[in-house]
Amino acid sequence: MRLFIAIPIENRTQELLRDQIELAQAALDFDLKWVSGENLHLTLKFLGDTEENKLSDIKESMENTCSSYNDFNVYYNHFSAFPSTDYPKVLFFGLKNNKNTLIDLQNELENNLFDKGFEKEDRDYTPHLTFARTRKKTDMRQLKYDYQEFIEENKFRILQKVNKISLIESQLYKSGPVYEELYTVKLN
Repeated sequence: MRLFIAIPIENRTQELLRDQIELAQAALDFDLKWVSGENLHLTLKFLGDTEENKLSDIKESMENTCSSYNDFNVYYNHFSAFPSTDYPKVLFFGLKNNKNTLIDLQNELENNLFDKGFEKEDRDYTPHLTFARTRKKTDMRQLKYDYQEFIEENKFRILQKVNKISLIESQLYKSGPVYEELYTVKLN
């Protein structure tokens, strides 16, 4: 099973983010791989290929993590990219407000999973919501300039209520990934 743990995006937030993605699609006429609206999620931990017998450990780690946190809000408030806007391979929405709470939540989840035998991520967690990726044939030089201009011209603030985390299975197909929520834990 190919698994990850994420914060699902509620319907109203998803609609508003889709509007921003449509603006980006219209402005960035490149061969990009766009994330479909129903697949938007805020990843906390990518687990990758995981044996089914590890599901109970994952669920327990999620429950232990969520028991320490109350609901909180974050705001998507800017466009950005990895590794940078000078070389935008992964385009994403950046967050503001309670970002440190989100980072703490992810760190606690990471530690709880590590106690159950899962490997820790070797880089710092940067909360983000990916909406597009470049392809091999994408003109990176032109994308850089167009994306930076797009960022300067587009300001927004979209609320995301963080009140649960979900274990999601990702099945890859030629048409794109299909996600299925396997387990959800609510915050206090």
